[in-house]
Amino acid sequence: MKLLATADLHIRNRQDTAILARILQAAKEQNAQALLIGGDLLDRPFLESAVEDDVRRLLSGAGLPIFLVAGNHDPLAVTALYQNPPEGVYLFPEPLTGVALGENIRLWGYSAAREQGGENPLQGFSAPAGTVNILLGHAQVDGGRESFCPIASETLSASGLDLAILGHIHKGEQRRIGSCRLLVPGIPEGKGFDELGEKFVYLIDTASMQIDAIAVAERIWREYPVDLSGCADEHSVLERLMAVEIPQNTVGRLILRGAPSVDPATASAIYTERTGREIKDQTDPSLSVEVLKKQNTLQGAFVRRAMAEIESADEIDRPRLEEALRLGLQALKEARL
Repeated sequence: MKLLATADLHIRNRQDTAILARILQAAKEQNAQALLIGGDLLDRPFLESAVEDDVRRLLSGAGLPIFLVAGNHDPLAVTALYQNPPEGVYLFPEPLTGVALGENIRLWGYSAAREQGGENPLQGFSAPAGTVNILLGHAQVDGGRESFCPIASETLSASGLDLAILGHIHKGEQRRIGSCRLLVPGIPEGKGFDELGEKFVYLIDTASMQIDAIAVAERIWREYPVDLSGCADEHSVLERLMAVEIPQNTVGRLILRGAPSVDPATASAIYTERTGREIKDQTDPSLSVEVLKKQNTLQGAFVRRAMAEIESADEIDRPRLEEALRLGLQALKEARL
């Protein structure tokens, strides 16, 4: 049996429903026999009626069974959509409940009733032998007592579960905990620079327990570091910024690093005006060789002497000496902090 698993869509508006439509299309293309959603389908309990109507239409017209748990952003007790779930959607109740997915496969799930949940949803649970047992929930593994629905690794290991699919943490993860395989789907598509990199939904073959990542995102958020060391004027800074290649489906932000001898603000403003992309300046003028060698200080004298040795050295030795100077300046700075 093939299952498609996702979580944490955090739908807020009509634009956000596009990711749900792409997930349903992926389920169709991958011949999945059910879609599992591990909580926080919605970003809040109450949506605009047009958005809720779009979600209901997509889910009810999916053409395959959908198994859903409520998360801390869309808790079961107060989320409007969940008071009358869409046709074809099985919404798990608050208590841990098992349903048959197919011959010899049992899906266990629970919904968060409230925004805060400090209880261990697997307390006292032991999966029945002789069947494949899969858990769908919204929780944090080893997050401590203050985390949402905390589940300790020891609990999962002793549960008898074959696979635990847990939403809530936005960064995807797969690992084995004893005899239980843990799948944290993470978010299917980033929404900002706090959610960098590729995101996926996951196709599960219950016969082999093979799990394959499927990309459904239209946009990927990435940061691109740019070393401005050695840039002595605005033109050289802008030239280095414009040389960064960013794919069309990527929302990119440049992270400026290094020690240029010119303030990169003007060139950064020109770059942003031309491209519409953000820039985050993390350069450190205090480490600029061009600036330091002009200072009438012990550090300035050290830099002037080091530069004289670098300039007189063989060309093959210069990169090594320049790196030694950079590391020495960094060490001096850290020693003063």
